[in-house]
Amino acid sequence: MPVISSLDKARRQRAIQLNVADRVRRVGQFVLGKLAQKRSGLGSSDKADLPAAPLVVGINGPQGSGKTTMVRGLVDYLRAHKVSTVGFSLDDIYLTNAEQRNLAQTHTLNPLLQYRGQPGTHDVELGRSTLMSLIRNTGPTAIPAYDKSRYGGYGDRVPREQWTQVQPPVDVVLFEGWCLGFQSLDSAEFARYIERVHGGSVMYKYSRKFSDDNLAQVNANLGSYERELYPLIDAWVWARAADLDVVYRWRKEQEDELAAQGHDSLSDQQLEDFVTRFMPGYEMAMPKLDLCGFISSGLIPEHDTLRMHLDLNRNVVAFDHQL
Repeated sequence: MPVISSLDKARRQRAIQLNVADRVRRVGQFVLGKLAQKRSGLGSSDKADLPAAPLVVGINGPQGSGKTTMVRGLVDYLRAHKVSTVGFSLDDIYLTNAEQRNLAQTHTLNPLLQYRGQPGTHDVELGRSTLMSLIRNTGPTAIPAYDKSRYGGYGDRVPREQWTQVQPPVDVVLFEGWCLGFQSLDSAEFARYIERVHGGSVMYKYSRKFSDDNLAQVNANLGSYERELYPLIDAWVWARAADLDVVYRWRKEQEDELAAQGHDSLSDQQLEDFVTRFMPGYEMAMPKLDLCGFISSGLIPEHDTLRMHLDLNRNVVAFDHQL
């Protein structure tokens, strides 16, 4: 029996590796195509003595969907094609521990802002300045980093002197995050959302755990992301899960993997509390993303988004550009 179990595990691992490799190849081809489009549309640069601005790609997908793994693979894939690539995450620009504690104290009645995760718990200006430095492509850029293990798992930003220094020129920037690309709802859209939250639909079961004011604050926080970050992003890759309830299972698999490796991991109750705080963001933002797509720089003439449809086992069952 242990032999069969071991073989099954090896087969599953092999299937995952093949799936990741195919995903990286398909997304890598998309990125190379968009890089060529941007360069052909803008010329090599506005000034002959300056390098061309890089293609900035936003990558959205739920927790546990494989974003980080895919970014690592894409960096290797693109570099193998002689394309200088840097990747970082929305997680890397979380507020410092002190800033997050201050935010929590300022919003004591909002459970969604007590810990890192939701829009409003990131240093948007740090994200913008990092992207702008990379886009200017004329000097070194310090890439922020965040250590989630500090302060007993509450996390803190890594000291600046330990950030990775990226040297120009950079051809592609990969910027990923679970809520990157989420857009705020206007007053009429938010009113309809709240009406559905209180209407008993299972589609909004997590949002019902929080007050209207809690949800309104998170919605309002998205405004700065829309103004400061999204117009800097040229193209998008979207890992679209078929069923958002699978987020809990995917995160549990990650925690079980950590435990099996001897690392600290969340208990089932801690994991449920953790995921529950993220889910209203999905319920609020996903319908608008499905309907309207992403905000971008407008420098890519058409089909600036590649959508990957994921099944319950993270397999990509289809790619499309239709939003």
